[in-house]
Amino acid sequence: MPAPPSRDSISGSGATPSNAQARAGFGALWDYLTTLLGLTGTVADARTALGFGNAGAPGDRNLIIDGRFRLNADGVAGTVVLAAGQYGHDMWKAGAGGCTYTFSSSGLTISAGSLVQIIDGNDIEGGSYCASWTGTAQAKLNGGAFAASGVTATGVASGANLPIEFGTGTVNKVQVEPGTSPTANYMRSLADEYRRGARYYQKGAFFESAYNLSGYSWSRQITFTVPMRAAPTMSGTFSLAGFTAAAINGSPTSSVFSFNTSSSANTGQHSVGLTWTANARL
Repeated sequence: MPAPPSRDSISGSGATPSNAQARAGFGALWDYLTTLLGLTGTVADARTALGFGNAGAPGDRNLIIDGRFRLNADGVAGTVVLAAGQYGHDMWKAGAGGCTYTFSSSGLTISAGSLVQIIDGNDIEGGSYCASWTGTAQAKLNGGAFAASGVTATGVASGANLPIEFGTGTVNKVQVEPGTSPTANYMRSLADEYRRGARYYQKGAFFESAYNLSGYSWSRQITFTVPMRAAPTMSGTFSLAGFTAAAINGSPTSSVFSFNTSSSANTGQHSVGLTWTANARL
C-alpha cells in the first residue's frame, strides 16, 4: 500500500502551495485512498480492500463455536487428557497426537498435543479466512503452518470443512472469519453458543410414569431442541419399572428420535426413564 502524502505536499509549507505541488499531493492522496478503500466507493469494495470480506455484520462473522470454552456438556474437569479425536469442551477435539489441557474462566492452557475445531463446510462460502485469538499458543488454519494470532488461509473451497488446530500454550477468544484482516472479537450470548453447539451434540433426559395394561408396550418420540447437522448417532441408558426391556430405534433423523419398550407382563403402574446422547460431531 502506498504511504499517505504529507500534509505539506498538499497544503504547502507556506501560505499558498504551488499548482504542481498541490497536483502531486492530491494524486498521492488518490492513490492512497483507492488502495485503502477500493475504486468504486461502495461498502463491499471497501471491505474487500481492507481485507474484511463481505460476510455479514461484525457480530455475525465468527465461524467458531465456543471460542471462549464455556460449553462443557461432557463435564470434563481438572487436567483433561484426550486421546486422538476425542472431544473435551464442546466442538473441540484432540489432534492426531492427543491433547492435554487445563482450563479456567480465562481460557485453556494446552500442555501437550493439539486441540482442533472443524468448522462445518455448510458455513464456508469460500475464499480467504483469518483466525485470531488471545494467548501464547500458535495455530494453523486449514492445514497451513503454525503461527501466532492473525494466521490466514487462502483459496478455501466453498462448502469444504475448515479446521483450526492449536498447539501448546494458552488460548482464549478464538475467532475465524472471512477475509485476511481480523476484526474485533465478538462475544456471543451463552444461549446463542448453546444453540449453535446443539446442532452437533445434545444430551437429554426423559421420564414417564403411567398405568399400563398387560401385553401393551410404549413407543415415544422425542424432538431435539435444535435440528442437528445430520442424523446423529444415539446412545442412552434406560431405567424401567414394569417393562423388561427398551431400546432406542436405529433410524433417528436430524429432528427426532424414538424408542420402544417391551410388552408389559402385568397390569399396573409402569415407568420409563431415559438419559440420552445425540452425536453429530464432525
